[in-house]
Amino acid sequence: MKSLRLVASAALFVLGSGAAFADACLATYTETVEPIVARKCAACHNDASPGAGVSFQKGSGYANLVNVASEELPEMMRVTPGDAEQSYLAHKILATHETVGGFGDKMPPSGSLRDSEVEAIVGWINGCTVEE
Repeated sequence: MKSLRLVASAALFVLGSGAAFADACLATYTETVEPIVARKCAACHNDASPGAGVSFQKGSGYANLVNVASEELPEMMRVTPGDAEQSYLAHKILATHETVGGFGDKMPPSGSLRDSEVEAIVGWINGCTVEE
């Protein structure tokens, strides 16, 4: 009986509220992605550069990405949790943005993201689960 309660508790934890999923997604962003975008993207994409479209300054990037429509391709979210194929950020860093109807340069334009950093960002997007 005790093990059944433990299994049920674990299932409720895993299936928990959207807030728990959002917290896990944010935690992974903060640990894995934020350091990358702070080094490679925030020089141009910051709160002082409104023309850059999105700020990657520490503490603001997540809210500016997840479930927020892209300015270049408004019918696509910047980050669609769990689906890099439907995330404009992934297309911008993979240089596939024009194939989905986007425009502009690959990001970052200098190509300074290492393959491992691209994989980390795309992996975060695919692993990010936010339930409403």
